[in-house]
Amino acid sequence: MQVHGFLLPPNRFPLLPSTPPSSIPIPTQSAAPLIRCTSTSNTTSQPLPLSISDAELAARGIRVRRCSAGLDLEALNAVFARVGFPRREASRLRVALEHTDALVWLEENGEAGEGAPVAFARATGDGVFNAVVWDVVVDPALQGTGLGKAVMERLLGDLRDRGIVNIALYAEPKVVGFYRMLGFAADPDGIKGMVYSRRKNKR
Repeated sequence: MQVHGFLLPPNRFPLLPSTPPSSIPIPTQSAAPLIRCTSTSNTTSQPLPLSISDAELAARGIRVRRCSAGLDLEALNAVFARVGFPRREASRLRVALEHTDALVWLEENGEAGEGAPVAFARATGDGVFNAVVWDVVVDPALQGTGLGKAVMERLLGDLRDRGIVNIALYAEPKVVGFYRMLGFAADPDGIKGMVYSRRKNKR
């Protein structure tokens, strides 16, 4: 999943706090066409409601993390692979994380202390106006348990706390409903997303 930011009129599409149905899958990569979705809230006065609190996650043996320290890149790559994302070269992934502005991942507690990532989302941007969300994944074994919404709620909240309100993403059609329930809107005001491709056009 990928995200790009642009400004929208205030409060055109309010955030929706309801919980998505468990039948809505977490995004995975495929050849399906992408639909541009954009978060439309432009206020940081009210914190985003959390569907699952940190305490509730802790009771399930899951800890919220907001930096890459302690993140096992091989374990993260394994989650990427299980959801259909390409594996990334560890050194390049490390550089990508160094250039990440906001990061939320959920760690399943391990017996020896640090555990494995089971959900992950990150955002890059200019730090002021726009943010781009990338790599939203949940381990398939835990999909449908609210972890995808948990990481996205916290990531959006962190961005809004910094005054960043132009947040958008590309989503496969089958998961548009999931992002709508987080306050995203597909093609607001007829705005279309475009992706640069070096592939030659087929005739």
